[in-house]
Amino acid sequence: LTRAINYYGAAYEIGRLHFDYKPLMHDLVLRRVICFSLAGDFQQAMKESELALQVMPNSAPALLYQGLLHSKMGQADEANAKFQGAVAVARGLRDTVDALVALLMLAQGHNDRCIQICTHTLQRCPQHTLTLLVRGDAYKFHASGYFARQAADDYTALLQVDSSLEDLLGERPSMALHTRFDELLLRFEPRVSKDGPRPYEEYPLCLMSRKHRPFLVASYVLVAVAKLKASVRSTQLVQDVSKRNAELLQARASAERKVR
Repeated sequence: LTRAINYYGAAYEIGRLHFDYKPLMHDLVLRRVICFSLAGDFQQAMKESELALQVMPNSAPALLYQGLLHSKMGQADEANAKFQGAVAVARGLRDTVDALVALLMLAQGHNDRCIQICTHTLQRCPQHTLTLLVRGDAYKFHASGYFARQAADDYTALLQVDSSLEDLLGERPSMALHTRFDELLLRFEPRVSKDGPRPYEEYPLCLMSRKHRPFLVASYVLVAVAKLKASVRSTQLVQDVSKRNAELLQARASAERKVR
């Protein structure tokens, strides 16, 4: 993780000097947020997330991660505010945020509340994979021990949607095992997993921006040339005035000598 943090930091500095394209800069910083979060350095991860928001204000992934970081630090009110902010910016995050909140409830031992949140989400989106996984875990690890069939039903429904998720089944979440939250976000949320740093040409608007950049450079050149011309003209004017003033002084001295 330390090497990844350093590489992303170096890439950020190089990109900022080479071509300061904000979406790429944001994605590089967000990867540092994830690395610091996985490493357990929540304070530094929060600082990096603030930088991500400076680069791209109202970034939904950055707000989502701030909500997760506040949750890891036991700051429930701040976490809820950030989660709500992320959903306000990107409505498509609603199901993921609800599933993440349910997972956090489960990690704190609130199985019934977790099941309630997940059931409400699945009424909107019956095949939401992260929610099926979280509710299945809530049933499996319920203190009553009476929900094995329901857990099996949710796991079966999940595997029918994506059989590659089998390795995630049946792991009891806890706040101590905080990396589980990051791993699931990286696995299930495309805004976090797929929208990472990539070559300039893979950003939809980057080519247009770079295409028009030469005109910006040309504009700067024209402004510089205009300023230089103005400076040269001003210098010439000063020289002409000085020369004319010297000639007048010489003529006046000559006239005074004649009078004497």
